[in-house]
Amino acid sequence: MNSYEVEGIGTIVYHEYGDGDQYLFAFHGYGMNGMQFQNLPNYLLSKYKVIGINLFFHEGSTIVNPSLKNIQKGLLKNDLKKLIDPLILKFSLDKFAVAGYSIGSNFALSLVEFYAERINQIYLFAPDGIQSNSFLKAIASNNFANYLFRKITFHNSFLPNLLKITNRLKFLNDELFGIAYAEIDTLEKRKQVYNCLTYQKNIVPNIKNVESNIRKFEIPTVLIFGKNDQLFPKTVALNFLVNYHKKAVFEFNFGHYLLLPSLDEELIKLK
Repeated sequence: MNSYEVEGIGTIVYHEYGDGDQYLFAFHGYGMNGMQFQNLPNYLLSKYKVIGINLFFHEGSTIVNPSLKNIQKGLLKNDLKKLIDPLILKFSLDKFAVAGYSIGSNFALSLVEFYAERINQIYLFAPDGIQSNSFLKAIASNNFANYLFRKITFHNSFLPNLLKITNRLKFLNDELFGIAYAEIDTLEKRKQVYNCLTYQKNIVPNIKNVESNIRKFEIPTVLIFGKNDQLFPKTVALNFLVNYHKKAVFEFNFGHYLLLPSLDEELIKLK
């Protein structure tokens, strides 16, 4: 595990792993860390040296000003270059790949807006960002919804009880309930949920620009979905890169939690 400081923003923690001779910037899902992609040793790690970046409010990646006002202002999209440029310089990267899982895909796709001429491959796993989840977008970006979100997350019992009710009413399947409940069962975890989702609210890729850059530089793009994923199902990709000859979409018998050794086994069959 390594770290570096970004002036005026905070500390970035990242992990280096993999045996490949190419580099890949990887952005994990909520509640995970930069090591999440180690579950794909044959599919990714044999080809790439992964630079797995811990998102802010995850395991050591912290901001210098944790005031409520600064969190609600959010990380600016242009600041992504301040986060990535030091790593490009450190590793002397001319070309690299990007990967994102779930909310981490917002970061991966946004990099395509800034570094398309350097990117030689894109991997997206159950991606947010192509067609953002309207509920997640509202609670992070809408002022009134964000206010309610903060009140609910900081309450001692409201959110855990609400999740239980939605699960019993079948509005939330057992897998998503399990994932969500594990992340909000304590006050500190709920504060992290609020801080993370609110702080990264501006990291929303302009899909029109992303698509244009992918086509212009002919970047191969792989999208992988879980057949039972209620959060980001395969349908989010229907209108993305339509008729693009270097786009591949795969769906496997998983839920939202995709990055498992068993997925690696399925992906290897495709090679």
